[in-house]
Amino acid sequence: MVHLVPAGRQPSGADYKFGDSDIAAQRLSTVAEVFAESSRSFLSRCVPGPVGLAVDLGCGPGHSTRLIAEEVRAERVVGLDRSVTFLARAEAGDGLPVAFRRHDVTTTPFPVAGPDLLYARLLLSHLRDTASVVGRWLGALAPNGRLLLDEVDSVESEHPVARDYQRVVEAMLRENGQRLDVGRVLGAMPDPPGTVSREDHVAEVRPTSRQVGRMFALNLRVWRGDPFLVEEFGTEWLDRLQQRLDMAASGKMELPVVWTMRQMVLVV
Repeated sequence: MVHLVPAGRQPSGADYKFGDSDIAAQRLSTVAEVFAESSRSFLSRCVPGPVGLAVDLGCGPGHSTRLIAEEVRAERVVGLDRSVTFLARAEAGDGLPVAFRRHDVTTTPFPVAGPDLLYARLLLSHLRDTASVVGRWLGALAPNGRLLLDEVDSVESEHPVARDYQRVVEAMLRENGQRLDVGRVLGAMPDPPGTVSREDHVAEVRPTSRQVGRMFALNLRVWRGDPFLVEEFGTEWLDRLQQRLDMAASGKMELPVVWTMRQMVLVV
């Protein structure tokens, strides 16, 4: 069930460049496929017992929300996102205790009170002021609550096309005051006030070349008209990169890339 409540103030820290179009939704479907196994293992390992309320921060069209509902023994699972378009796509799985609310996750209080579990996957790269945001999330937890952060530590490839694509991503995020490898920020961050315990792991994710090509090609299709990127790289260069990524997406080119994910648990 999707409940739309006022999103409130939209801070600059939540300027999401990846969009909520049909193309963006297609890309998130591939992202869900690629990271499902790693995230599933993280959830099962770090949420050993039942919880009352689990909240998926920045849930998008609901892939990660349903994953939580499948993997965690929760009485309720709620996905929060500010995109009306994505929330309209988010449907509760049959028999799963899932609901959705419209809310800017950089602001607290949340529209659901006292969550026992907060989960954020591939979200903090799109926000500024990582430590401040994490501190607000911890402050929203119920006593003995857990915050699970599933974020990019590094993306590595020797392939020149992948490296060109990474230059585009990093330039765009940097221009917006954000960074892709936010997992490294988390790893170096001191324990926020109120933290009782902390667990920190890394996990490798190795998608197929088709999956990499599809994620990258769909992203670039969303961004390629951005005035900053056009000025920084030029239309012809971006067009050539798009063609190469489309080749990888169609299976005509190998594009090996390895993600290292920072999987952190903070308990209050």
